[in-house]
Amino acid sequence: MILSSRSRAHYDVDDMRPERAATAAAEPTSRFFDAPGPTTNGLNLHYLDWGGDPRRHTLVLLHGGAAHAHWWDLVAPQLTPLGRVVALDFRGHGESAWTIPPHYGPQAYVEDLHALIEHLGTRPIVVGHSMGGAVVQWAACRFPELMRAIVLVDSPNGPPPLLRRLMWRWRRRARGVGERPELDSAEAIVRKFRFSPPDTYLSREAMARLALAGAEQLPNGRWAFRFDPHTRQWRRIGGNLRRPRLRDIKLPTLILRGAQSGLVSAHSARVMHREIRGSIFREIPRAFHHVPLDNPDPTAAAIAEFVRTL
Repeated sequence: MILSSRSRAHYDVDDMRPERAATAAAEPTSRFFDAPGPTTNGLNLHYLDWGGDPRRHTLVLLHGGAAHAHWWDLVAPQLTPLGRVVALDFRGHGESAWTIPPHYGPQAYVEDLHALIEHLGTRPIVVGHSMGGAVVQWAACRFPELMRAIVLVDSPNGPPPLLRRLMWRWRRRARGVGERPELDSAEAIVRKFRFSPPDTYLSREAMARLALAGAEQLPNGRWAFRFDPHTRQWRRIGGNLRRPRLRDIKLPTLILRGAQSGLVSAHSARVMHREIRGSIFREIPRAFHHVPLDNPDPTAAAIAEFVRTL
């Protein structure tokens, strides 16, 4: 997650920005529910709710690994004219509960998504960024009847490039796994916060807000990120997974790629586009891997355009 010296580029998107719905909330409401399921057993999960009319559509937004629901703060308000918009915190992330003993990884997060869909009681359009997009791919193969359509945002089919995985493995070994680190102050949280991959157009001020949105002050006065370090070790528990079979995905699908992404190549995104029959492929300009943060307005506009075709 790096505090970048780059500032977000300025561009004219007034003609692309959807109008806000009258029923949308100025700020999202935090909501919690107990999730039934094989590994949830009443696990308390958290989501943000921006409002909107659920009689039109319901959009569920899923974050990537080591992230949280506030990754969608710049996109979600622009989607409320389409219907109700909510963003989930996966278990072990954000304000959702941790599992004891640890049970994490894409298959566990698929259960979290399934539980949220049942809780909402509707067939949503599910939008997933990065790892959240991988969860959407598995869900589209396992329970497509529960979803209306899907959007994959800079999300590979299968593992990221080998060099990136080796870098992440080295960092995990360097950090170790145990108690989450505690820091002295909110300022220390902001200094510690890093993106992975590091490139971004997000401003320093916006990075600081995002860092604090995913942190909390502890009863002892110190600060920590709302994140269970054991989520990084899910392969030791659940083992490796076969990648979702894209040809089995029959739902209406939009594939979005950051035009400057270092995690999803243009070639691999086009292969996904060919494999998912009838899918739509778009590249978002001025965006690295963290597309909803780097260039939220064209991201929201592309999703809105897709939803209006359904």
